[in-house]
Amino acid sequence: MPLKVKDLSFFKRLLGIPELETTPPEAYETPWEAVQAFIHDPEWQVEILEEREDWVQIRFNDVVGELLDDPDEEWLHVRFRHPFTTEEQGSELAMYAGWAERCTRYSLFRWDIDVETQEYFGDAYALFHYQYNQTECIRAAFNSVLLITVGENKIALSNRYDVYTNDKRSASVAIGLWRWLSGPGAPPNTRLHKSTYREEWYDMGSAIASVMQEDWSYYARISFTASDFMPYMKRDDETRLMLYKMHLGIQRWYPHIRNFVLMTGQDEYTGIHETSVAILVSSGSNADPIFKRVFKEFYDYVMDYTEWFNFDFNEQTAPWFDHSRKKKEKGYKRKFPARGMPSV
Repeated sequence: MPLKVKDLSFFKRLLGIPELETTPPEAYETPWEAVQAFIHDPEWQVEILEEREDWVQIRFNDVVGELLDDPDEEWLHVRFRHPFTTEEQGSELAMYAGWAERCTRYSLFRWDIDVETQEYFGDAYALFHYQYNQTECIRAAFNSVLLITVGENKIALSNRYDVYTNDKRSASVAIGLWRWLSGPGAPPNTRLHKSTYREEWYDMGSAIASVMQEDWSYYARISFTASDFMPYMKRDDETRLMLYKMHLGIQRWYPHIRNFVLMTGQDEYTGIHETSVAILVSSGSNADPIFKRVFKEFYDYVMDYTEWFNFDFNEQTAPWFDHSRKKKEKGYKRKFPARGMPSV
């Protein structure tokens, strides 16, 4: 019968190989303390470009990014900017299409548009106080943005990634989130709908949520998608521009979430509406409280949006839409206040 060993410690002791002592990373009281510790740590060779009381712009590993303070001291907040192309500078439709394309391709970030500076900006967030290695979240965000600037990742992260959910180790945030959604912490009546090697879908009664393995182990994206607007995205430029603006306006209602129409280059997916949130977790963390907090906030926003779609988005405010396709629940009472139509 083969010997079962959980790790290499037994063999190292057997062969007389000393084990390296590991020191837990320092924990900081607030996100801004962690930011200050990171930018002044000589190990990371951070170049400070500009600094204010609640904001700092740095260059780290040839990437320029911004670190923003959270007044509520709950979230690490990292921002990156990406300039418009010549085409995006010359066309409002191209500008919004570029926004949707970045949302589709670079899923860790919540993308928005800065018309004044002619740039897109992408925000990455990490729920701070439950992270085992708080400053690793900053390095992870910089690592992901390299896919945009140079097309590859090269920032040093841990060779081994561990995240814990329901007292079990997972090798990625996505796997941990799959376990959490299948466990007691998930919303009531959640059940696995279907599964593939890279993606799992969960039936939550009113909607199907998807969790997919991403490019890196340190984050996962949970999303709800719908095809309600696909036929309209195939119409004229004016209609497409209106839909881009509407979805960005909705995104701005809610912190942390991403709300857009997919731009994939494939007819079967382009125009699908996605509402999603990225969950960034450092290696060694117990992810249960992170998943619980982020998912509850996200699900409340999705329910708020769903009420808006069924009530405020109607024959008077959107006469161009076929409202007969909606499936309203009889006797449903609104839980969130009316919002009207979004503005950009």
